Amino acid sequence: MNIRKSSDLLTAILFLAFGFAALLYGHRYALGTPARMGAGFFPAILSIGLIVMGLILLLQAHFEPDEDVGRIELRPVVLVLLGTFLFGLLIDRMGLLIAAAVLVFAARLADRNFSWVQTTILAVILMAVTSGLFWYALGLPLRLLPN
Repeated sequence: MNIRKSSDLLTAILFLAFGFAALLYGHRYALGTPARMGAGFFPAILSIGLIVMGLILLLQAHFEPDEDVGRIELRPVVLVLLGTFLFGLLIDRMGLLIAAAVLVFAARLADRNFSWVQTTILAVILMAVTSGLFWYALGLPLRLLPN
């Protein structure tokens, strides 16, 4: 599918849609204050950030000439979304390490220059950093491996 608009315009529309959708969905959560954040504080800040970036890109797209965006590849979109979906399903059942490895491999399979060695190294580094940060440093009650 070929689209004759700038990539800035398409990205702006995507950012604005996600930002407003998240803001509308999260409006029922208490915001709290910066010193005592409620459940809706961080999602609201992220949503507002997406909206601001979308507006900036929209202005930029308005002043720049149209460009041919080209063909939209479905493989990367599907594999990255699938990896994120599988991470959400697996983190409780299989633990953080396996869920992170599945996410990395699914996302890297989206690239046509996929390398097993590079992806394995990336997965090991990501698993070490995330387990060190979330499990050890922050003490979050995450299982690292399945029971």
